[in-house]
Amino acid sequence: MTVLMGAEKYEITTYRADGTYSDGRRPDNVAFSQTLADDLCRRDFTINAMAYNPKTGLVDMFGGVSDLRNKIIRCVGNPVDRFNEDALRIMRAIRFACRLDFELSTSTVTAIWDCGENLTNVSQERITAELLEILKYRKPRNRTMLEYIIKRIIPEFLALAQVAHNNPYHYTDVFSHTIDALFHSKSCDIEVLLTLLFHDIGKQAARQFDKKRLTHHYKKHPIFSENMTREILHRMKLDNKTITNVCLLIKYHDLDLPATKKAAKKALNRLGEELCLKLLDVKLSDRYAHRITTAEFADFESNLQKFPKLWQEIIANNEAFKISDLAINGNDLINFGFQEGQILGNLLNLCLTYVMENPEMNTKEELLNYVSKIDIDNLQKI
Repeated sequence: MTVLMGAEKYEITTYRADGTYSDGRRPDNVAFSQTLADDLCRRDFTINAMAYNPKTGLVDMFGGVSDLRNKIIRCVGNPVDRFNEDALRIMRAIRFACRLDFELSTSTVTAIWDCGENLTNVSQERITAELLEILKYRKPRNRTMLEYIIKRIIPEFLALAQVAHNNPYHYTDVFSHTIDALFHSKSCDIEVLLTLLFHDIGKQAARQFDKKRLTHHYKKHPIFSENMTREILHRMKLDNKTITNVCLLIKYHDLDLPATKKAAKKALNRLGEELCLKLLDVKLSDRYAHRITTAEFADFESNLQKFPKLWQEIIANNEAFKISDLAINGNDLINFGFQEGQILGNLLNLCLTYVMENPEMNTKEELLNYVSKIDIDNLQKI
């Protein structure tokens, strides 16, 4: 039960002892017990298996205090038994290690390798929730375990680890580049982190070989990556908003961004201001994980830092960057003499391109004058 004392909540329960775990997730039965020892030995990790009362003081039967001081995550008793009882503990162990910046004990790591297949007993929703936390609080000391768990629960990455970039712009294979990009990011935003995780997942499918230079090219890999990511994120039971935003960021993660207002408006048109800011983090982290000199990276970073100011200026000045910003709409074009249909959309897109380059021309009179000069026959063939 939960007891309220002022603003504090206290959860109170009888000592318990677990029965067998036939499903690898929850005990088949829980029995009440008369001893604290029975209750503590059913816990997952030593740092979660301590108790205290004013008369006895701290009860630490499994070395939890020592592990806290030494920053170690260690299972209570035999780690294989703990992970066979509840496979979610595998994800929790890695999550605790990342969140607290602790190390996993050697025996715990070995048991994770041995029991990884037990994760099939855990619901996708719980696995996804733990993975997002692991990504958010990733720490370099736990990189190996992060790589392991990603390949275990998203098998598409197993093949990616075998794909060498084989071009002068990278220094490692595609999977290692992905993890490098993740660790170069300072963001805890889950859409940024998922974008970095999946931004190159389609490279194997998009790979083309240049016989002249004996290198690989991946020109359409954002499209392949976007399509694969959408399927995987649905499988992971993520919400539609997150899936949509991550797929958009992946689609445009290689978008060329010269520091011009035209480029800034194109980015705003495709992504909106919030996702544009996230795109900068994605591009910066991705670029850092390439073969690049310090001077080249400094130039790249300096160029990207100009964009937030450009975007704010565009929005503050009410400069058009989407069709709804135009001084005319479809009805204006119909009244002007154009027929309904796809032609209206094409004309509005042309008008948008025109005013993005010439903001002062965003008036009804100027735009109707502009469309009156367009060769409609050629436009319909496009």
